[in-house]
Amino acid sequence: MEKYDLEIAGIAMTVKTDENEDFVSYVVDELDGKINEMVRKNPRCTKTEAAILCALEFGCDRARLDKRLKNLEAQVALYSANVNRLKEENTELKRRLGD
Repeated sequence: MEKYDLEIAGIAMTVKTDENEDFVSYVVDELDGKINEMVRKNPRCTKTEAAILCALEFGCDRARLDKRLKNLEAQVALYSANVNRLKEENTELKRRLGD
């Protein structure tokens, strides 16, 4: 577990994570940019409100991606079952040809 000193939207903090430094930097830059953009575009929006809006946006993105992943996993399972069925059918046809 690594320890990183971060600054997001002017707020300094230290976090511990198993993620590598490049990944942490990427996530911090994305979040910092989104929060600062929200505050810049709407001066009445506080950093806390912007952080909550970002969390909601990221949560929605995550939920959509989880749903898409489950759909893709179901498709893969179906394709795998079809491949297995076709392999069995192929084996049976080869057996018949050999008789």
